[in-house]
Amino acid sequence: MTTTRSRHLPALLLLVLSVTLAAGANAASRPPSDRSIKLDLIGKLTSGPQILILGDSRGRTAEPTFLRRLTGHTGFNAAVMGGSAPDAWVFIRDTADRFPNEKRRYIWFVSDGLAGNIPDPRTEADPRGRSYLHEVAPLLDPEPLNVPWPASSFNQYLPDGGLAGSAAPPSRKQVQRVRAQAAAIVAKIRQNPPAPPQVDPKGLPQYKLFEHLLAYVNARGERPVIVFNPRYPTVYAALAQYGLPTLTNSLAYLDSLRTRYHFVVVNCENIHTCGGNASDWINARHVDRVNMQRMLRYIVAHSDGALS
Repeated sequence: MTTTRSRHLPALLLLVLSVTLAAGANAASRPPSDRSIKLDLIGKLTSGPQILILGDSRGRTAEPTFLRRLTGHTGFNAAVMGGSAPDAWVFIRDTADRFPNEKRRYIWFVSDGLAGNIPDPRTEADPRGRSYLHEVAPLLDPEPLNVPWPASSFNQYLPDGGLAGSAAPPSRKQVQRVRAQAAAIVAKIRQNPPAPPQVDPKGLPQYKLFEHLLAYVNARGERPVIVFNPRYPTVYAALAQYGLPTLTNSLAYLDSLRTRYHFVVVNCENIHTCGGNASDWINARHVDRVNMQRMLRYIVAHSDGALS
């Protein structure tokens, strides 16, 4: 006897199949994100990078070739748009698997709130990223991120993950545009002042992956250099009036980890501390290559031997 459920089963299977195929076709039509592009580039390396650069888009201007002139070590720039701790985990694990039994140095660019544990869908879309994220699934936040997919494949990465092109001084128009962007950010800060620092060194759930990552590299005999991204000078000054609350809290948290993990912190939030200026910026949030080169000199000089 044919039941109502069994009569509808073929139609249900057909619906599921069509949805699955449509999703697959949609994914197949998407251009690769910078995560996939940089994983591909790592896969083409003939030897493991001695320094791995991690972080979000603010770290993309760090040039491995310039870093090699400073340290004598080869490097690969694995910083990606919106990169966070899950992305750092993927690149560290992928590089470790491809080049086993090699110790590595790390420069990890972070914002002053440190790196969260929400995986980026652009990372999960790549089978390699998905596999490494599965290793740390209990440490990830399942909250979905709504991020823009690239409209076209980015083809300006060099084999070492750095950006193609060369450093050039900004135009007067560029400098003025960045100043105006920074002024708008300062105005918002004054309209909505940040809360005073709440120094609480206790670990929070969003930092569990961060600590797991530190434990992993330490177990490999590696000591990462954690670099706080710079703020545009007027933005930094505006936040300093309120005690730089996010930075203050992050530094207190990192201090609480020093008895368990080995790492170096280099604070570049004040670009003037690194020898940088207010002119060499791509926009109000991203330094250009010239300021980044100044930062790299400062980072290497203050890395406590972790990059030597």
